[in-house]
Parts: sequence; structure tokens; C-alpha cells
Amino acid sequence: MSFFSLLVLLVFNFSFELGGAALHEIGPGVLWSAFVFACLLGLNRSFADERENHSLDALLMAPGDRGAIYLGKMAANLIFLLAVELICLPFFALFFNLSPGFFILPLLGVLVLGSACLSAAGTLFAALSSTMRLRELLLPLLLLPIILPALISCVKATGLVLDNQFGPALYPHLKMLAVYAIVFVTLSLMLFEYAIEE
Repeated sequence: MSFFSLLVLLVFNFSFELGGAALHEIGPGVLWSAFVFACLLGLNRSFADERENHSLDALLMAPGDRGAIYLGKMAANLIFLLAVELICLPFFALFFNLSPGFFILPLLGVLVLGSACLSAAGTLFAALSSTMRLRELLLPLLLLPIILPALISCVKATGLVLDNQFGPALYPHLKMLAVYAIVFVTLSLMLFEYAIEE
């Protein structure tokens, strides 16, 4: 996942002359494109080991709430995605001549909320598509339209942070990401039992 994200950043670095105003215009889109594609790679493998070894059947037969399986998978996806983002962020700053500054702390908050949104929705759809024959193709087709509202807020919030605008313009995007993550975690906990049995 990290290597793929770095390759995406490298391709964009050589494709565009980024720096100055251009960085603030398309830099957030470049960064989140790399993260979304890396997340899709990780989500495709999220349930693969359990399906191959029939471990998922044993987990489903175990007494207890099946929502715990979802929360465990979501937490693992979130941790992997955050690790990828922390690895790629210095390279993003290096490739696109981004000087370090106070914006790092708000940017980390945007990354955590955006990653929570991707993991919350992605884990449910990874469970839905894990039994399908063309799951590598179907997962992006199912997931990308669903995460589009969160992705728009991630890109807008990242752009505001890179422009050093930490005031009232940033809060609606952060609130939208927090609400999106809460709603999707709640919906997934209700629907995961049915999604995993199909």
C-alpha cells in the first residue's frame, strides 16, 4: 500500500509542475487520490485470508456479536491506512516542495477523520464483495460513489489546511467527516451480519 501510494505521488510529481499556487490547487487531490487507491488495495485483501482458510465460518459460528468482527476489521484497515499516510506525507512534502509548518497538526486531524470514513465504508463493502468472483473490480465500483461526499470534504479540508486557513471555513468539512464516519459505523454495525452471510 505504501509503495503504491509513493508511486502515485511520484507519477503526479513528474506529470505536473507542482509548487506555489499549483500545489494548493491540485495537491490535496493528488494526496487523497494516492490514499484512496492504496485503501482499495488493502480492502481487497481485508477478508481474503479468512475466505481462503474458511476462518470466517469459524468466526461466524463463535458466540458473540458479529459487529465485533466488523469493528476489528475496520480498526485494522484504519491503522494500516494511517500508517501509509504517515509514511507518504513526508514524501508528499518533499516531492511538492512543501515547507513544514503549523499546518501539520490540523492536517493530521483531517487525515484521521478521512481515514475513518474510508475504513468505515470500505470494510462493509469489502465484506459484501469478498465472495464475488470479480471482487477486485466490483469493490471500487461499489465504494467510490459512496465515499465521494467524504472524499470531497477531505480534499477541501486539506486544501484549506495547506492554505493556512484554520478558521470557520474548515469546521464544516471536519463536522461532515465526523458525521459521515459515525453514520457509516452505525449502519455497518446493523448491516454487517447480513452482508457477511451472503
